[in-house]
Amino acid sequence: MLFYDQVDAAIPDGIERKTAHIIGGGIGGLAAAAFLATDAHMPAGNITVYDDLPVLGGSMDGTGDASAGYVCRGERELEAHMECLWYLCGKVPSLKRPGRTVLDETREVNCLEPISSHWRIIEKQGQKADHESQPMLPKDCAAPFLRLLVTPEAELQDMSIRDWFPPSFFDSIFWLMFSRILSFDDYHSVIEMRRYELRFMHLTEVMPRLEGILHTEYNEFDSIIRPLIVWLQGLGVRFALGTRVVDMALESEGEKTTVTGLTIQSGEGRSEINLTPDDLVFFTNGSLTQNTTYGDNGTAVPWNLDSHDRGVFTLWEKLAALDPKFGHPEKFISWPEKTRWISFFVTLVDYPDFVDYIEKVSGDKRGTGGGVTVKDSGWDLGFIIHSKPFFPNQPDNADVFWAYGLRGNNVGNYVKKPMMECTGNEILTEFLYHVGYGDHSEEFLAHAKVSLAGMPYITSQFMPRAIGDRPRAIPDGCVNLGFLGQFVEVDDDCVFTVETSVRTAMEAVYGLLRLDKPVIPVSPTRFDIRHLAASAKAILEVETFHLMDLLKLLLPAVVHPHEVVELVNQIPTPTDIRPGTYRQ
Repeated sequence: MLFYDQVDAAIPDGIERKTAHIIGGGIGGLAAAAFLATDAHMPAGNITVYDDLPVLGGSMDGTGDASAGYVCRGERELEAHMECLWYLCGKVPSLKRPGRTVLDETREVNCLEPISSHWRIIEKQGQKADHESQPMLPKDCAAPFLRLLVTPEAELQDMSIRDWFPPSFFDSIFWLMFSRILSFDDYHSVIEMRRYELRFMHLTEVMPRLEGILHTEYNEFDSIIRPLIVWLQGLGVRFALGTRVVDMALESEGEKTTVTGLTIQSGEGRSEINLTPDDLVFFTNGSLTQNTTYGDNGTAVPWNLDSHDRGVFTLWEKLAALDPKFGHPEKFISWPEKTRWISFFVTLVDYPDFVDYIEKVSGDKRGTGGGVTVKDSGWDLGFIIHSKPFFPNQPDNADVFWAYGLRGNNVGNYVKKPMMECTGNEILTEFLYHVGYGDHSEEFLAHAKVSLAGMPYITSQFMPRAIGDRPRAIPDGCVNLGFLGQFVEVDDDCVFTVETSVRTAMEAVYGLLRLDKPVIPVSPTRFDIRHLAASAKAILEVETFHLMDLLKLLLPAVVHPHEVVELVNQIPTPTDIRPGTYRQ
């Protein structure tokens, strides 16, 4: 982002009379509150965040203690080009270091402890799998891979990844690394896969070691969410917890749509909030962790697949029934059996032996090895050993790690049951077998507390879709309604990232208030010839090449001349010379 664009926008007329009602207290909703209170100059007391849960943070959770066991449902992959996220973190004061920000301390911890995985893929009970001496892609997959990058999304609507690639692609090292770390399946959207390849092209070369992936000092709740909450509370933002917005009243006149009221349900009963066109509504229209249920050492996950009560999804369904500009939620949430998986978070007390073992066999210090994929796991297991402490209240005698299984309907290799039906101890027994620690399972389990999280919609955002199935941050004609989160259409960016939640908040706030301050553009690394060259060499297993040789060899077999023209036309117009950004 240009320094020229890093301006303090003029105060919008009448901002002191406006109110903001934010539905959903995840990172998207909290970011919207932050941008309203700072960039838009709205009095913080005019901002209310509603959340059905008794705690803020949404999917970015982290709680518990060593005695009862810690709980953390997910692991968030962060990287340096998440510009909107780091812009937000640059506003938030550190809770530990006076005069420093969350951005400052996050950068510092990654300078001191950068991630570089030497045990990225394992097989045969803990042995390092060879993924460096063979091509990332078989020869018959290079052409469709390159063609995908230059194919317009309009030609990929409702297509899955397996609709595009030959069967050999799904046996490749590339697919193994890509799908396991990002939770893709072959029936997911090829549009979304294409976006990932373009958006994070700068990471393709380092994907085998996950170099470039960033981590926070503690878990993301304590490192990002908690400081953000404390800061917003200090500004005066109001939080209505245990409060669900169950309906939204709309009025349409011509092409304009205005929210005129909200129906809320809390412990005190149901009530109505009347709104005017000056009152803004920001709606998180889906949650990846909606209807999560939990298991433990002796209990399997009791799945909640209720299609009648899906929280914010249900409210989104009501809006979508009124107008197609609000999208088509059924395209994402109709197949929970395809979009669910289990994560498990383990607390080990007075048992350093296991983490010591992992450090020894991997060659990576705890917290610096990134995610590990178990290649020959029937459940598609993966895990991350966290740094210590991962929680501020974590004692020296406790270690924690997070793991997951993407194919829970499959039978385990050692525990002959589907993962979906297993207790925590059964899942841990299978896990220990795969990392080569099965002989110590009895003593391990005596020191382990495990929290299972069954998430029915955790990959629902990846289901095949068409253009228009996700609403824009500000749907056409909406006067006072903006959308936030992972089920919102953002040009060129990817879902299943913290960045998308923050970016949608920025787009909605800046757009509804017409701030004379540009939204931070998506990082244009795909147009950087250095990243194009590094990515091509990594994918095609080429040590060196001349650009003209590459074009002569590949383009005739991959794209037609008119597609080359289309590719050139997709390069955005430069935005570094302009008088301003405000549009009437």
